[in-house]
Amino acid sequence: MEDKLKERIETPMVQLTYAYAMDVVQAKLRMINADLTEQFSRQVIRSMSARIKKTDSIAKKLVRKGREVTFEAAVDTLNDIAGIRVVCYFCDDIYQVADAVRAQKDLKVLKEKDYVKQPKKSGYQSVHLIVGVPVTYKGQTKEVRVEIQIRSFAMDYWAELDNQMCYKKSAGQIENVERKIKAYSDVIAKVDNQMLELRRRIEKM
Repeated sequence: MEDKLKERIETPMVQLTYAYAMDVVQAKLRMINADLTEQFSRQVIRSMSARIKKTDSIAKKLVRKGREVTFEAAVDTLNDIAGIRVVCYFCDDIYQVADAVRAQKDLKVLKEKDYVKQPKKSGYQSVHLIVGVPVTYKGQTKEVRVEIQIRSFAMDYWAELDNQMCYKKSAGQIENVERKIKAYSDVIAKVDNQMLELRRRIEKM
């Protein structure tokens, strides 16, 4: 089944369709950053990165969700085949960017999850927006879903280290590592908020 999925998902047209949708969203995000930078007289978005989910990751997610490992199931039910990560300098910038995305008339926000206000049990924090991007080719238009993850620099730092330190650990090892990392996420979140307060005090000077 995974071979058939790979055969379909990795065709040039499918890959280019997702790449085009991500290009559209990234162009919008660059415009949003330019606008917010002008408004606040400081850079808001630190970095952006985009990726198309690998076939093995798509297959594993479909199995985890109890779905068939097929191209149709992947395209119809998964929201994160195309993903963009937006890293902001401060935690309040996350909501400035999210609000600006919602205001775009040619992007449809299909779903939202706020893991900043309600972090995952692991300590993971980010705001996720699933947007529908119209892609037109040969007179036919279809909506392609792109997931936008928006987080602060500190949240991204924690998420990257969490991924590195927990990757390929055995069940016995992972429990202690995860407990430590969750505690550190609380520390990093506290520093994130302290830096925000410091920036606000500086702005008032």
